Amino acid sequence: MKTSVKPWIAYKVLAASAIQPSEGFKYAFENGADFACVGMCDFQVCEDAIIANKTLTNLARPHPWRGEERG
Repeated sequence: MKTSVKPWIAYKVLAASAIQPSEGFKYAFENGADFACVGMCDFQVCEDAIIANKTLTNLARPHPWRGEERG
C-alpha cells in the first residue's frame, strides 16, 4: 500500500482496542493510509481525536497525501 497512487482507508487500525491509538494511528499513516476508519466508544472520541492530531503533526510519510479536498 505504500506505493499506491489511489487514496486508501486503513480499517480497524486499533484491532478492537488491542492496539493503543498512538501506535495504531502512527502505523497506519506512516505506512501510506490517507484516512482511517476507527471504531470507538463515545467516551473515547475526544481523546482519540487529540491523539490522531498529535500523531499527524510530525509524521514521516512514504508519499504525499492522496486524499483530495473538494468543495
